[in-house]
Amino acid sequence: MKYNYLLVLFLCSFLLIGCKDKTAENSEATNESTTSNQPFKVTLNFIAKTKDDFCLLYTEDGTINFGEKGIWKAIEGSEKEQSVVFEFPEEIFPTELRLDLGIKPEQSDIQIKSVTLEYRDKKREIVGAELGVFFRADENTCKFDATTGLVTANVKAGVRQNPSLYPQEVIMKQEIEKLSK
Repeated sequence: MKYNYLLVLFLCSFLLIGCKDKTAENSEATNESTTSNQPFKVTLNFIAKTKDDFCLLYTEDGTINFGEKGIWKAIEGSEKEQSVVFEFPEEIFPTELRLDLGIKPEQSDIQIKSVTLEYRDKKREIVGAELGVFFRADENTCKFDATTGLVTANVKAGVRQNPSLYPQEVIMKQEIEKLSK
């Protein structure tokens, strides 16, 4: 009888320990799959006084031949800093990024505060004068003062142009690649 009791106690403790190990393994597997499913995303912090639409265009082939691949986001106008998050589909990993900053003719100057690139557990924040290291103005549509982050749309024949910031190609591509490693 004493041996039966010890045998039952031994089996119960073996089962409890075995279940805990499996639970820990399942938890680790879940954490790994959650990390691998986190898409690439870009967060833009800015000040724009008028309600508008912004677009983040991207390429996947290392060129700056931006076509129709873009993520559109509506933004609210405000005198205060706000942010918008561009989240990519899981299967997309960009190589170059372009910011299109509004299509409303009544939009005033836009001030970029920071751009944050994120992929899985890695993050790269671009802020201040460093914005000019990663982005340059499309001179046909705007002027960009990287020290202040101020984007001023060009006006041609009385019509406000839609401002775009193109990537500094080599630097942007290298920084995005670092996030994937």
